[in-house]
Amino acid sequence: MAMQLLHLRHRLRAPAGARHTLLALGLTAAGLVAAADPPATPAAPAAPPADQPAAAEAPMLERLPNGDVRLGQVLLHREAGEISLPVVINLDAGPLEVLIATPIGRLHESLLRTEARAFHLQTLLYLLGLKNGPRRPDAEGRQGDLVNLDIEWARADGSRAREPIEAWIRDMKTGAAMKRIGWVFVGSKIRDGEFLADIEGNLGLTYSVGSTVLDIPDASGDDDTVYVVNDARKEPAKETAVRLIITPVRKAAPAPAATP
Repeated sequence: MAMQLLHLRHRLRAPAGARHTLLALGLTAAGLVAAADPPATPAAPAAPPADQPAAAEAPMLERLPNGDVRLGQVLLHREAGEISLPVVINLDAGPLEVLIATPIGRLHESLLRTEARAFHLQTLLYLLGLKNGPRRPDAEGRQGDLVNLDIEWARADGSRAREPIEAWIRDMKTGAAMKRIGWVFVGSKIRDGEFLADIEGNLGLTYSVGSTVLDIPDASGDDDTVYVVNDARKEPAKETAVRLIITPVRKAAPAPAATP
């Protein structure tokens, strides 16, 4: 895990100014995730060399008493191996091109909205051990890791409910709810010191145009007419605050080599 965090700056493809901040964030996160006991009080950090930018803008990672890690509004649940963030049901009808948008994103076509930052989500996906990559397998079979998304909410009777996010999305080609195929961790780039997914307001897309953290892993993402809100779903209602749960799709173990 620690070695993976040391390469965080390379995965984000940050320019020199941003790499300093990302490396500081990654090293801080390594201590939060790996430490079993409360860490000793750290010494005051030395000032960066004059030719390097300060890391003052690095967001604060917080280890909670139960061992979970929080970055902004995004939580990494260590025991469950999941990530969660607060979202709101943004639409109850209409076409979809965006899965999760922030208030500066395309809310008129986004199923969910959130105040959480895309950069924070991407950082915690790395801490969970996931790798970003192409949306669809490239010529060498490389693709970003897949995750499943669930919506969790409180029913009127106080009980908790949790269902796949695809239940709120209708596939216009089949007329049925979207098939659960996972969502691919493509990851956003940084340009001129700006995390592009945060600039565009995207955390997840159903139509693969724009910078995002999560995207759709098959050819349906090339067509902006495939998905609409499943208006048959009445619960939770529009504007209900719910929680988005992100769980890695476990890769199948390779088949054993044939015995000669």
